[in-house]
Amino acid sequence: MKRIILVFSVGLIVTLAACKGKNKTENADQQTTTAEQPAQSSPAATAPSNEPKTYAVTFSPDSVYLGKNKEVLVRVTNAKAVELADADGKVTGTEITYEFEVTNKNQVGGSSIFVNPANFRLQLDNGNNITHDNYNSVNVDAESTKSSTDNKFKLPAGTKPKSLSLFYDETRVSVGVEMK
Repeated sequence: MKRIILVFSVGLIVTLAACKGKNKTENADQQTTTAEQPAQSSPAATAPSNEPKTYAVTFSPDSVYLGKNKEVLVRVTNAKAVELADADGKVTGTEITYEFEVTNKNQVGGSSIFVNPANFRLQLDNGNNITHDNYNSVNVDAESTKSSTDNKFKLPAGTKPKSLSLFYDETRVSVGVEMK
């Protein structure tokens, strides 16, 4: 009887030890799998965290007529904004870059038009109006379209755009600006 109890006890100890070893191996596998999963499932974690903050900029409406006879169609496109910072990481402002297309509605043989963005004004949420930091003028022949690229406004820190006033031949039209 003592032998049976002894054999049974040894068998029970061996079985328990084997189960504990198996559980430890399974737990270690689960911990390894859990630790690997976030790295694999999160591609954003591999992106640098020190990229400049960018915003989408939309104009509403994006197309307007200008001129005394509505001979100019201006369409604002490809707008984006980037947060600017100094060497210490302090935000110094925001730079908005955009393009615009100008379509001359005059008939062939009619006059060409010259659109100068120097006269455009960006109104900020604090009520101030600012001019371009950089712009490109456009001269468009009758019944044709040309684009102006690399037009920039630099907004002071803590401000957001509210509207953009476009100007041609003593006519002015404002379009709403939203930065998300």
